[in-house]
Amino acid sequence: MNMPNCVLFHPSEFTRSGWKLLLKKILPGCKTCEASSVEEVRLAAHAGAVDMLMMEFHPRDMEHGLETLKAVIAVVGGKHVMLICGPPAPVTTRTAMQAGATVCLGCNESVEELKRALHAALEGMPYMSSELASVLARSIAPSGGPAEEEDGSQYALSMREEEVLDLLVSGLRPSQVANRLGLSMKTISSHKRNALGKLGVSSILEAVRIWI
Repeated sequence: MNMPNCVLFHPSEFTRSGWKLLLKKILPGCKTCEASSVEEVRLAAHAGAVDMLMMEFHPRDMEHGLETLKAVIAVVGGKHVMLICGPPAPVTTRTAMQAGATVCLGCNESVEELKRALHAALEGMPYMSSELASVLARSIAPSGGPAEEEDGSQYALSMREEEVLDLLVSGLRPSQVANRLGLSMKTISSHKRNALGKLGVSSILEAVRIWI
């Protein structure tokens, strides 16, 4: 089995070293390459396939960080960037997702959460940690309704579809939503499918981008 090539991108050598130790525990045998600039990321990509890149996105330097994130995504693709948003904030996560990042987690996640995010990035699958999902859910307008479209109309979701989608966006699993609402898994799946269909998306992560 070929072990993945992981690039650890951060200006601080201390931070990169910490990530390297953590990554070795989660994924023993993985190949790591450290980069402190976008140019070094490009060199790493030219030297061999980049299966996953780990980087931080901080709200204190949003403008420069966004330019850097876009440049990195242009090199390795957003599906393989594991982005650490620290500290987690709605504006940080929204901006990162709009730039094309699809694997996002907070800066104080559990090892299990890191494992799930890491495997999602390696597989090119979207992932958002429960911490970030909760932060985004709390930032939704008190009405709990979806965002308006450009023409001012709203997505025609039923009250139950909105309720199910809100809970899923907050990070709950379908089984937890079913238990909370006293509904069957089949009914929850039906409401989820209908809501995603009306929003014109295929996943909860895509729904978050519209819902917020």
